[in-house]
Amino acid sequence: MKTRFKILVVITSFTVFYFALIPGYEMCRNTSVDCSVFQFLINLTRPVIWSGHLGIEGISEWSGTTEGSIQEPDISMLLQDNVSFLLSMIVLPSGIIVAIIAWDKR
Repeated sequence: MKTRFKILVVITSFTVFYFALIPGYEMCRNTSVDCSVFQFLINLTRPVIWSGHLGIEGISEWSGTTEGSIQEPDISMLLQDNVSFLLSMIVLPSGIIVAIIAWDKR
């Protein structure tokens, strides 16, 4: 099998896995069955766009006063919130693709 087809299989399998989790979790959640595996996998593979880090906890958090002002996310906060997504959906497939390329060049 050619290298480009192997790479396409890796990318396709990770993409299908990612999009297959969501309906599976919804079906499981609606049938009152234990969905801890689906919940774990979705939390592992979902990207966090903005987590809303707050300065002060408490009633001012939801009232919108200046005591509980919301911090705008910077790149370090986004990277910290997305470590599991980056490892499971970016680094792991990239490592597999690099290994395929190195194996086929031998």
